[in-house]
Amino acid sequence: MASNEKPTTTETEVEITRRINRTNGQAKNAILEFLMELGINKIIYVDDRCSIQELKEAFIAKLKEKFTSKPLEIDFVDWNAPQPRFEKAIADLWESSTDEIKRDLFLKILKYEGNLDEIENSTAPLNLKNHLNDKIDLLSPSEWEERKDQIISELNTETKVLFLFDIEFEHAPLPSGRNGIDLAEELLNNQEIKDFVYCGIFSHLFAVNEEYAKRNEYHDSRQFEKNRFYTISKKRFQNDSYLPGLAEGIKNTLWINEVEYLKNESSKILRHSFKNSLIEIDELNPDSFNHVIQKSSRKEGIWEIATLIRVNNIITKDKALNILLSKTKRAKINESLSKIRKLEKIKTGGETPFDKTQIQKLRHKELYIESSVLNQLHFPISNGDIFRINNKDFILLGQPCNLAMRSNGKRDIGRGKTYETGFLLEIESISKEAFQKLKGGQLSTIGLLENSDLVSDNYSIVRFQMFQTVSLSPLDLTVFNEDGKAIINLNKLENDSSTIQESWKLRYKKLHEEFLEYRNNILTYRKLRSASKTNLQNLIYYGEIFKNYNINNENVLTRSGNKITLNIQRTSYYREPYSSDLLQKFMQYLSRNAFDMDFLND
Repeated sequence: MASNEKPTTTETEVEITRRINRTNGQAKNAILEFLMELGINKIIYVDDRCSIQELKEAFIAKLKEKFTSKPLEIDFVDWNAPQPRFEKAIADLWESSTDEIKRDLFLKILKYEGNLDEIENSTAPLNLKNHLNDKIDLLSPSEWEERKDQIISELNTETKVLFLFDIEFEHAPLPSGRNGIDLAEELLNNQEIKDFVYCGIFSHLFAVNEEYAKRNEYHDSRQFEKNRFYTISKKRFQNDSYLPGLAEGIKNTLWINEVEYLKNESSKILRHSFKNSLIEIDELNPDSFNHVIQKSSRKEGIWEIATLIRVNNIITKDKALNILLSKTKRAKINESLSKIRKLEKIKTGGETPFDKTQIQKLRHKELYIESSVLNQLHFPISNGDIFRINNKDFILLGQPCNLAMRSNGKRDIGRGKTYETGFLLEIESISKEAFQKLKGGQLSTIGLLENSDLVSDNYSIVRFQMFQTVSLSPLDLTVFNEDGKAIINLNKLENDSSTIQESWKLRYKKLHEEFLEYRNNILTYRKLRSASKTNLQNLIYYGEIFKNYNINNENVLTRSGNKITLNIQRTSYYREPYSSDLLQKFMQYLSRNAFDMDFLND
């Protein structure tokens, strides 16, 4: 956990002090602003380090352990005294010292041990009190047990409290053995005070990027409501400036309630929308349902399940919008959004690392359908399909209505004509620097594919001028195989799979005829003994069906002659509207105007 203001290697001690003071001042103001914004009266921090007297046993035990080694770095004791006198002297030293001196002595031991976690834990409470004064009460676990009933009885709308519990009470264990989680649980289970309580749970046992995981763990194991508490890693707290890290942790603790409210309201809206969608779909009479899902899909060559998902999206969106007609509901959502934004605007002097992994996965799902789904569901060949061909990636572009498989197993485009070809464009990787140097004319010949990489120095592009017109037959073979490979078993005259669309079963018959002829030509070629038969090789292996594919076909047919395996595999699908946008730009390139040469140009 670091502050926003980064230290430099050339800082003097004065500059370091000034920087720390600035960040601490910013953090202090942020914490006070958080409390004021949410109407929180004060912070109560329960930690075994909050009362210096709780450290007496640890202080004495640590020095006794070191009596044999007698480290000279710890210079406030007489290591040469006999052990009984030594032990009495350190006990007397503790009792005769002020709280501030006790803490300094204890810190000297920790610094000698190099125990950074212990140092942070021990200095934190005192620093907090120095900065926040009467806005924070520091309590040891035993002090909390003594005062909790009174504190809880005083909670009300005007007296809200942010409670911070350290999990481990190593230096001041309660007689009952309970830890900070247990104390927090007792508080969070009290439904009478839930509107007056914010709760943060501290620990040095997990890192900042594990806070959400720990929060989920305690939610599952303790049944804590997610909007009632937040887990804060003590790794946020750096040695020279503890307060900014704490301020960030407090901010998360305070806005979590509003974020969880938004999540819950969103879930309710979606849940009710889905529920009402199911009711409306169920109420469709058989004729209407059959016409929409079955007849229209068959006519247009669209997968029926895709039509069903489309219908569901139409109805669900409509139901969600109707739910939001409630002004009260919209007002509550806007109020929550306003609180979150106000808290986010407050600068703490610290920063929380943002793990974008979940967002990255969501964005990737928006952009692509992966092969595991695409091929196992036998998606029809579509504009935006991406293929691995001879270890290179290509994207298929073509008008969706031309690529759609009609009910007769053909790509009819009217007047007895069928569409048999598509455009393949190789997907290249280009450095960000090289892409930014491209000029306007060059950019018009390039299509950019969106990606979900968090940090990328490369872009995925296609060069429109390098397109290849290819037969769709080799690509069509990928639809029938769950691994997306272009394979056909010529022993199977028909595809009898119950998971393949009827239109594609008809297409399979045509493909079987086409590749059976291709197989027969190869077998005939193999039998030729003429020395000049190599002249026929390209014609046999690389005929019209494989024009522009640039793949090695000489070993595609098994020895038995029953199976053809091409070096083609469908790997993903570039979703709408991104694939349609890429197609449109490609079509604009193809339809660009040509002008005669300007005689004025040299």
